[in-house]
Amino acid sequence: MRYIMISEKDKVYELEFEPSALNENNYLKPYAYQNLFAQLVEQHLNNININVDTTMKYNMAWALMSLSIELVKPVEGCMRLYANTWYSQRRGPFFRREFVFKNRNGEMMFEGSSFSVLLNVEKRTVYRKKELPFFLHEPTEFFTIEATPTFRTSLDFDKIDERRVYNSYIDCLGHVNNCRYGEFAYDAFDDNERQNLARLKRMDLYFISELRIDDTFSILKAHDGSKLLVRGYNTIKDNIAFDIISTFAN
Repeated sequence: MRYIMISEKDKVYELEFEPSALNENNYLKPYAYQNLFAQLVEQHLNNININVDTTMKYNMAWALMSLSIELVKPVEGCMRLYANTWYSQRRGPFFRREFVFKNRNGEMMFEGSSFSVLLNVEKRTVYRKKELPFFLHEPTEFFTIEATPTFRTSLDFDKIDERRVYNSYIDCLGHVNNCRYGEFAYDAFDDNERQNLARLKRMDLYFISELRIDDTFSILKAHDGSKLLVRGYNTIKDNIAFDIISTFAN
C-alpha cells in the first residue's frame, strides 16, 4: 500500500523536552536541538511510512550525514514547540530534508536542513541506485537555509579528552547514535562557551564515520573567529568520526 500525502509541509507536530535539556543558565543545550530534530523526523517518517520498519524490510536504514540549524533566538526555559518537516531534494545518494520549529505564538525559533543516505546495514555501504525499493513521493523544493552534506577544514585542533565507546552508546544499527556525538561536543565547551549560549546563532554537525563498540576516540577542539569546532577522532580506525561547528554572534 502506498501512502500518499498532499503536502508534507501541512503536518505540524507538537514537541517538548525535559528540563534536563536546559543548562545552568536555563538555555537549551546545543545537542538538545539535535534531539528535537530526531524526535520530529521519527514521528514524521512513521506517518508517511518510510520509517525503520519499512526500510529494514530491504535491509536498509536512514543514516544522517549532516545537520545544519540556524537559530532566530536560542530556546530559553521549558516550552512547547511546533514543528514541520519536508523532503526537499535528492542529489546522488543524499536526501535533503528541511525543518522549522516555532513557539506557541507562531514565532520562528529555529530552522534548518539535514542530509541523509540509505545505508545497507549488513554491508555498511551507501545505496546509490536511482530507483528505491519503497515508495517515496516527489520532493517539495523549498529550502530553509544554505547547507551542505560535507565539510573540510585545515585548522589545527587541540586534544581535550580521550574516550571509549561503551554499551550504552550503541543503538539498534550497531553504532553510536548521532545524537551522542552532539553530547560529546558539548562536553568540550568551557565555562565561557557555556555562558555564551544566548549568542548561539548556528550549528553544523557532520557525521563522517561510525563509532562502534570498544572504539576509542579523541575529542579535539579549535577556534576560527566566532566559530567553535569540535572534532571526534577515532584512534582505533585512524579517521574522523564527526565535526561539529557552533557559530556565535559577534
